[in-house]
Amino acid sequence: MEIIGKRVYELRESVVGECSITRCKFGSEFCENEMRECLFVRNDLSVDSFSECNMSGDSFERTNLSGANFNRSDLSGASIENCKLDGATIDGVNIADMLEFYKTNHKENITMKKNVRKAIIAGNWKMNKTRPEAKALLEELKPMVADVKDVEIVACVPFTNLETALAATAGTNIKIGAENCHFEKSGAFTGEISADMLAEMGVEYVVLGHSERRQYFAETDETVNKRTKAALAAGLKPIVCVGELLWERECNITEEVIARQIKLDFFGISADDLKKCVIAYEPVWAIGTGKTATADQAEEVCAAIRKVVGELYGADAAKALTVQYGGSMNPKNAEELLSKPDVDGGLIGGASLKADQFAVIVEAATKG
Repeated sequence: MEIIGKRVYELRESVVGECSITRCKFGSEFCENEMRECLFVRNDLSVDSFSECNMSGDSFERTNLSGANFNRSDLSGASIENCKLDGATIDGVNIADMLEFYKTNHKENITMKKNVRKAIIAGNWKMNKTRPEAKALLEELKPMVADVKDVEIVACVPFTNLETALAATAGTNIKIGAENCHFEKSGAFTGEISADMLAEMGVEYVVLGHSERRQYFAETDETVNKRTKAALAAGLKPIVCVGELLWERECNITEEVIARQIKLDFFGISADDLKKCVIAYEPVWAIGTGKTATADQAEEVCAAIRKVVGELYGADAAKALTVQYGGSMNPKNAEELLSKPDVDGGLIGGASLKADQFAVIVEAATKG
């Protein structure tokens, strides 16, 4: 539905969802209306009152909201762009003051985040790329990120590509990581690679406990704990993955699942060793599915991770810990995700296989 140039005096208990409203002047009181996902463009809504209305997902563009009052109305997901806000209020609070407070507080949070912990963007190549392909990808990526200074850039590659990747990135700001390691130093473990073998090559990072390892190769929190200890003993920096299944989220036990994983995966690991670790939150339902947790969902769980770590190791350790998000982060959603106070980086799957996309995510991390 499209409404253009109309004057409406009263609208009560009506449904006008998913419509475009352009160049209207209302001067009315709206009560208990369903007005979801409406687009307001170049309207005069000054002195209008919206009481107990569902306006979730609405967009206000170049609209005069001066003096408008939103009282007990749902504005979740709403956006305001290039609008006049003088005197507009939400439940009695001045909107202009509210936005200014948010901007200031947000900048302070981002500044604090950058001051106390490092942003890390790590590509997880999974089972992709031959050695020539790996070399070509890294050669393409190097000039794109050469000037980045505030973000740690990591490429976690298959075992067969490690030597190629180390040679290609020597003397650059790109670090190399592995995708797994065994918890024993050596022995009759056909097909496995030890942490010492990785460290001897010059590898710095290793991904542990990824959901695909847990799902397809019977990884448990016990083995993740053993691998993490082995990696630390060898001088590697573990990126330890935690995350919930879809049904666990639907059962509203995400934070319980995450807390249990952290307590088990880091059992017996000292506060000093924690400083060498990264935790990657990867909602299992968003891995390789194209589905992505919203920025608010990611922030909520990353903050919960920090809370659990604080309970185990203290507030200072939690504040200093880098927590990544790892569920289908891409160039389109990276900036919003990385702008959140508790999201310090990303564990990137598909987008890490394309140099231009990965570089965009790295750039987004410099802002967030």
